[in-house]
Amino acid sequence: MASVRNSWFDFAEAAATDPSRISPAPTATMTPADRQAFIDALPVGRFGRPEEIAATAVLLAGPDGGFYVGATLSPNGGDVMY
Repeated sequence: MASVRNSWFDFAEAAATDPSRISPAPTATMTPADRQAFIDALPVGRFGRPEEIAATAVLLAGPDGGFYVGATLSPNGGDVMY
């Protein structure tokens, strides 16, 4: 049973999503002025919402996401653009 559990945790870690740009996480320690300055600097002009990430998370966790290997999908509202 331990090997099954360890395999599951390895998979979950590899397929993890990073909610750091999804509200309310970015706002937790910001003052209102800092929060507004950050929002004003984002090309989309707002923080992301969990429902905007849900479809991607379902894709990656499902059978159609199997070809996404080692990819980083970065839902960040344009904060980081390559």
